[in-house]
Amino acid sequence: MQDRVNTTRPNLFFEHLSPGVGVGFPVPKDWLPITSFPLLIIVGMTGVGKSTITKFLAEEGLDFTLLPNRRILTERVIISPMLKIQEKLVQPHCRIKRLTYTRLYREYFPGGMGHILASLHINPQEVNSMLVFDSLRGENEVRYAAKALKNAKFVMLTAPNTVRLERLLKRHDSFDWIASQELNDHRQIVPEALTNFASLGVPEASDYFTPKEEQEILELVKKQVVTRVELRDKLKIFVEESQNYDSVPTKQVLEAMDTSDRSLIIDTITSPQESAKAIIFRLCKSVNIKTSK
Repeated sequence: MQDRVNTTRPNLFFEHLSPGVGVGFPVPKDWLPITSFPLLIIVGMTGVGKSTITKFLAEEGLDFTLLPNRRILTERVIISPMLKIQEKLVQPHCRIKRLTYTRLYREYFPGGMGHILASLHINPQEVNSMLVFDSLRGENEVRYAAKALKNAKFVMLTAPNTVRLERLLKRHDSFDWIASQELNDHRQIVPEALTNFASLGVPEASDYFTPKEEQEILELVKKQVVTRVELRDKLKIFVEESQNYDSVPTKQVLEAMDTSDRSLIIDTITSPQESAKAIIFRLCKSVNIKTSK
């Protein structure tokens, strides 16, 4: 299996991912490695506000090219090759199943998404601005990218767990769907008494919230703000992602960077406009870019 994965690398044949952006070999003539370009990498878990910050970076006049995001790269560069190896034809729509493929990819390429990002090539005839990538997660990805991408700057977005879950519940994205088989049989039974997360079949979620927060979250069901199934599924996603990518060591890696102008950590409960201004001032001021303001 190890040999088959290595000889069937997802970047074996060049593939265009978006205008002026590709991965694989042979690299088209005059295309350059991503290391040749100024790059801003957004680091953060689901619900920290990455899309909002990206929007405000543009509104604040930052001229940049948004690279294919994590979701797209996962489908094109991780899942598709893995499905071919397993001789399967259908892309998994279950978000939990997608996480199993990213874990498998890290067994062969420990840098994970950081490894993929560092493998991209850019056509300078089509892309001549700063690059922005959404997003890296986890210590291994950030550590790999920090070493491989010397020109990269990192902004880690954080938010309290309650805020992240609230945003996850509100976004109503079909990407957050979970297949029923990913929930253990005994966890599919929802008892009438809703006293804790265990009542929803997700007892491990209690590790991420205080008892008071847990009761406040359960009140959302009692007040019919969300259904039991919606809350259960979003809690399951929250837990699986948190277990897959520990944000604490990720933050420590960025805090330990020896140049203060290379990394920035922002709590997104503050104004997204002010956050965007701080990112531009701290991380992008030395980059030769255009602004529309």
